[in-house]
Amino acid sequence: MRTEVRAPMMPPADRAQRNDLITEVPCGGGEPGGTMGERGGPLGTRIVIIAAHAFEARAAAGVGRHMEKERWGPWMLYQGEMWDLPMAIIRCGPGKAAAGAAAQAAVEYLEPRLLVAFGVATAVDPRVPLGTVVAAQEVVDVALLALAELPVEVPARFAPDRHIVRHLLGVPGVRRGTVLSWEGKTRAPFPVPVLDPPLEGVLVTDWESSAVGQVGEAWEVPWSSLRVVADHGEDDRLRRLAVVARRPLQWGAEVLRRGCQRFAEDEAVTQ
Repeated sequence: MRTEVRAPMMPPADRAQRNDLITEVPCGGGEPGGTMGERGGPLGTRIVIIAAHAFEARAAAGVGRHMEKERWGPWMLYQGEMWDLPMAIIRCGPGKAAAGAAAQAAVEYLEPRLLVAFGVATAVDPRVPLGTVVAAQEVVDVALLALAELPVEVPARFAPDRHIVRHLLGVPGVRRGTVLSWEGKTRAPFPVPVLDPPLEGVLVTDWESSAVGQVGEAWEVPWSSLRVVADHGEDDRLRRLAVVARRPLQWGAEVLRRGCQRFAEDEAVTQ
């Protein structure tokens, strides 16, 4: 028997556009279906996905059901189910500040069971095929590496939850890698930092994963980053992005669904 655990949503207006996947619900902001300060549901129930762009959020919503969409403060929020798992997707916009604020809001109001940074990324190595799905075993904030000489320790390397990483890598074709959060860097070449221990796996760059990792580690919420290679830093990268935004990104969302399902089943067995 399935238990409904989604936060109640505000009734849709007559002008809201509906289809089988997503229902748009106008909302003035704050907590979905309530006011700021109310909790979104039982502790640790939702898979919360942080996506910078609308096409990434739509791809993630494509593996859900009963999805409803509303404006939530400065962001767009999708809520529904990923099979029997409550799911929320926040489309936050690009950049570390936006992703960090969205992840923090998720912790405060959505009671995440798992935080996931999801979307496209740039491969450092041009030999990595477009559409490659990369599960991060480590996320490195390149900007924070420059603070290593300070007399206080500033963490710049973040480790996703090893259990969700293991389940994501259990999906055929997914490759292990390292995400370099390199805000503002979009074009090759990418001077890879030399670190100890060294970086491993497929190297990809994004802008948001380190912010999600920082929030997850600060609040002891399991988190991960799943990225789909969209380009290699070419000048015409946006043309390639349009191709990857279709089937490869949809497959990445399906990888995420399978990994989260196994993660939840594993947790249920151990509890």
